[in-house]
Amino acid sequence: MKKVLLSLCALVAVSSADQLVKLNIDGMMCPACVKNVKGSLNEVNGVKEASVYLKEGRAEVKAADGTKPEAMCDAVKKAGYGCKVAK
Repeated sequence: MKKVLLSLCALVAVSSADQLVKLNIDGMMCPACVKNVKGSLNEVNGVKEASVYLKEGRAEVKAADGTKPEAMCDAVKKAGYGCKVAK
């Protein structure tokens, strides 16, 4: 039981070290665009999970604390889309 509690505490500590970054993305027209943006975001070092929303023109990225949002936007821009960190 003690090991289980220690494992859960470690898991909570790791989870709290994540950040949620919201990005505004321009130029997405179709589901293929969503796939391209998501793939680009997932290639950024520190990104754990990316969700991209076509109709809203945005993405939410779960990343390790310290991962720079600018690096995420740079990856999206390299894929051919506009990107700004949402405030």
